[in-house]
Parts: sequence; structure tokens; C-alpha cells
Amino acid sequence: MAQKYDVIIAGGGHNGLVAGGYLAKAGLNICAVEHQPFLGGGVVTRECTLPGFKHDIASTWHGMIQLNPLLTRDELGLKSKFGLKYIFSDDICMSIIFPDNSYFHFYKDIDKTCQGLAKYSQRDAKAYRKFYNFTEKVVDLMVVGMFSPPPSFATFASLLDASPEGQRILRSNLMSGTDIINELFEDPHTKIILGRTTGSMMIKPQSRGTGLAVFMTLPFLHKYGGGAFPVGGSGALSEALGKCIEYYGGTIRLSSTIKKFKISGDKVTGVILESGEEIEAKKAVVTNFNIKQIPSMIEDAKDIPEQFTEGVRTVMHSEFMGMQCNVCLNEAPHWTCSEDASRAALVELLPDNIENFPDIYEGLSRGIPDTQQLCCVTPSIFDSTRAPDGKHTFVLYSFQPYALKNGGAEAWKEKGEEIYLKQLELVRRHSDNMGDDNILAKKIWTPLDIERRNPSHIRGDFAHIGGFLWQQSGCRPFFGYGQYRMPVKGLYLCGPSSHPGVGATGGGRAAVQVVFDDLGLDFEKVAGKEIK
Repeated sequence: MAQKYDVIIAGGGHNGLVAGGYLAKAGLNICAVEHQPFLGGGVVTRECTLPGFKHDIASTWHGMIQLNPLLTRDELGLKSKFGLKYIFSDDICMSIIFPDNSYFHFYKDIDKTCQGLAKYSQRDAKAYRKFYNFTEKVVDLMVVGMFSPPPSFATFASLLDASPEGQRILRSNLMSGTDIINELFEDPHTKIILGRTTGSMMIKPQSRGTGLAVFMTLPFLHKYGGGAFPVGGSGALSEALGKCIEYYGGTIRLSSTIKKFKISGDKVTGVILESGEEIEAKKAVVTNFNIKQIPSMIEDAKDIPEQFTEGVRTVMHSEFMGMQCNVCLNEAPHWTCSEDASRAALVELLPDNIENFPDIYEGLSRGIPDTQQLCCVTPSIFDSTRAPDGKHTFVLYSFQPYALKNGGAEAWKEKGEEIYLKQLELVRRHSDNMGDDNILAKKIWTPLDIERRNPSHIRGDFAHIGGFLWQQSGCRPFFGYGQYRMPVKGLYLCGPSSHPGVGATGGGRAAVQVVFDDLGLDFEKVAGKEIK
């Protein structure tokens, strides 16, 4: 006889677990069903190299979630009851190191940051402060919108068009990050620093519709102080969410692969596992799956709108993906440019040739690997639980194509080690202790490895789909389906394929509000209810 629950969370990614936590707190009987033998999706920590070394194999730096009421109001008791703790960096959010070993630090303090920019351009330092003063006034509105259901694109544009400040944001949203940066700044160093930040959308900075990324980055670093490291690893967030669901009587099913959704008439009534087992959902199914996985899982449904099938067919992936190397070290990297760099949360190694900078991203979109840009993170500097006493965990992260120009995606089987060694050479040019004797072990995750590790990361795209303007906010995953409801009644989308998109944001809080509304439940009452 099939087990019955009120709501099934299909996929144990952190967004689904967030949704499940709120529904469980509301008194519903929840079952979270996960393909892997552990929870978290892209928010996981594993000992994938040597015993005692805890590596974040996807997200590591939890940024925007720090502004989510999930944490600011501790609505699910993750911090007060279920053991979630964060360690924040001190005053340095990020250090940038250029080929000649010159550097720039992003401080939480805007004055110190501007002083650093003034080394390259007094004009840029003044322009940076002026731009920050503007964004600081409007960013709260943008942040609030990340954690609630988004308006339609037309409504969003209309709201912005009602004020001069909004019109400026709307204009920027239609432009490229490069356009915005070139309007504001003159020095190549400034332009490259902010261009790389814009590229974190996994879209070329010169692509239209990326301008808003510049608006979000500056105030987040200075007004909100950047992000933080979860104690014990990124997966500590997912583990706390799992504890929350179980505390409220929910069930966690691991190593249970969902083959398809069970459809009765025009409504989803549960899930069917690859084993043939059926699990029934009386009220709803909420899924973290990639939107591209949904059609094959609802093939038993009738009268699926053409708008949905065409939307899935034409939805676009990110222009490039990520490659990550998890490394075990005897000692933390010592960066020679500045002692401050060795205590920064993030260290970015960047080129300094602005003429060639766009070519890097054009190359990525054409299958050419990048070895000129590299993000380096040493979480164990801040959180000693990540490694055995005195040892360290180190992350090398870079933008890379999924399909290589020579050999396609399968070529990564041979290319991964080569790219890692070139990245290590880059690190060694800017540090004095990263010889072979300091490296104990490593694990390379190419875009092909990332795809094979997680079924939802199609083409290695951990964002599921690209963050293009026409696939953002109320248009995500595509027009007509930006409010989390799928074309089968009772089925909801809550992962990176939906608003607010990629990252450890706790974005499931936005999706679950729609589920609450459809079930006739008061979200604010449940969210604000005291945890006993």
C-alpha cells in the first residue's frame, strides 16, 4: 500500500528543503525524497579527498541568504534550534590580484574601498562612491523581491518606470554590465574588477540584460557586509533544514530516485520511484528539478499547454559553466602581494588587459577554456572544523565551457587535469608556499563531472538555466510560468529554475508562499510563529 503524505518535496536541494520546512511548520505531513544518499543538492559538504577534510563541492560562500527572513528572523529556527552557525569575514570581503602582483581589496568599509580604487584612478574612486550612494538607497527593494513571489515582467517594469530612481534601474536592467561599467569608470583595473563580478551571472558581461548585476554587487558588499561561511561546511544549511522537517514530523527519504510524477486526471497525486514504489501526495508536490526534466515526468498528463512545451524547448542554459577543484593543504596559501589578501574571504586572480578581457568570455561561449581568471577560497581559515588540526581546505573555481571546442564535453576527461595544473601555476605566481609539498590531495570537478554528479545540473549548469533578462524574476523559467505553478495542478517548481535563481539564497521561501496561498494557509502567520 502506498505511503501517503500531504506534500512531497521532490528532490532534496536546499530550496525544496526550505519549502518543506515552512510547510512542516504549518502542520502538514511532509516527505522529502532525494536521489542522493545525502541532502542538499548543490549545498552539500563531503569528504571527497582525504578523511577529515570537509569540502563544499558546489556552493561555499553563502551570500544573499544572509538577507533572507529565513535567517534574519530565524523563521524556521535553523540558528536557534537546529544548530546552523555562520562565520563572517572581518573587514575584507574580497582581494583582487593582477598579473604584476598589484592588488585591490573590497572592504566592507566604503571609505577604505575608495582609497584602494584611488591608487588606479581618483575619478573612479569618486564615481564608485557616487554610484554606491545611489544603489544603497534602492537595493532594499530589490533584496525584498528575492524572497517573495515576483511580479510579472510588465508589472515590474511599470513599477520601476514610476520614479526616476526606478527608471535608472530599468534602463540598467536592459543594458549590459559592460555598458554600465564603461559609463561610470575609466581605469582598466576598475572595469575588469566589476566585469568579473558581472560574469558571475554565468553570462558574458558584454551581453545585454546583465547590467543589474552591477547594482546588486556594490551595496551587498558594503551595506550588508558580504556573505559568510557555515560552520562545518555549506551542507550544514541543508542538514539544519532536514532536522527542521523531521522535528515537525516530516520524513526524509534518501537514495530514492523519482522516475515520474503520478498524475490523476489534471492533478499530480504523488511520485513513482525507479523501484516502482509509489508515494502519494494528498495536497501538492513541490520539486527542485530542472525545468528541462519536467516534461518527461508529466508525460501522463493531458492537455499540456503549448506555451509550456515551447518554453521548455527554447529555454536557454548559461553561456558558460563552472569548474571547481577541491584541494587539501598542509598550510593556507600565503599571498605575496599583501598580508591582507591572506585573510580575505575570496581571492580573485584576474588579468589586466581590458582590450582582451571581453575575448575571454567570447572564448568561453565558443568552447575555449579560460586560465586567466581564478577565484580562490580557503574556508578553513575561518572555520577550523573543515580540516584536521593545522591543515586546510582550498577551492579553485573558474568559468569554463561545457562543450570544449576540440572534443566537446567528453574532452574534459583528459582536459581537466591540464587546466588544474595551469591554475596551480597561476596561484604559485602570486604565493610563496604552494609547492607540491603543500598539496596533500585534490578532487577536480569539470563541467562534465558536475553534470554527472547531479541529474538536475544538465550541461553542468548548476543555475539550471541562464540568468538572461528574459529568464529572470517573473519570467523565470520563461514567460507565463514565473509563479512556480506547473501545468499540472498541485505541482510547483522551487529550485534554481525558478525565481530567484542560482545560489544558496533560500529562495524556496518565495516559492512556498504560492503553495500556501493555493492551500488556503497564512504564510506570514506560520513564518512568524515562535519555535518551541
